[in-house]
Amino acid sequence: MRKVALSLFSLVLSGVVATLSWGGVAWAQKPPVVVELFTAQGCSSCGKANQVAAELAKQDGVLALTYAVDYWDYLGWKDTFAKPVFAERQRAY
Repeated sequence: MRKVALSLFSLVLSGVVATLSWGGVAWAQKPPVVVELFTAQGCSSCGKANQVAAELAKQDGVLALTYAVDYWDYLGWKDTFAKPVFAERQRAY
């Protein structure tokens, strides 16, 4: 599951980097780049991904959305921010 989460984040991040490299067009003339991060309190590798998403969100033209998912809950740690709709959204990818 960790590899899947990191792969998904890498895929989204590569799209962000490619989009940001276009440059030359004013914010009002192009839509924002949307970054979606699916994370969980029980995920040991999500902390770094959360930091990267926070840094991306500081950039002009980037809208970073973070969704807490419950796929680690089976280990005994219930994610207090997770919502079933967020996990459904992740599965849609």
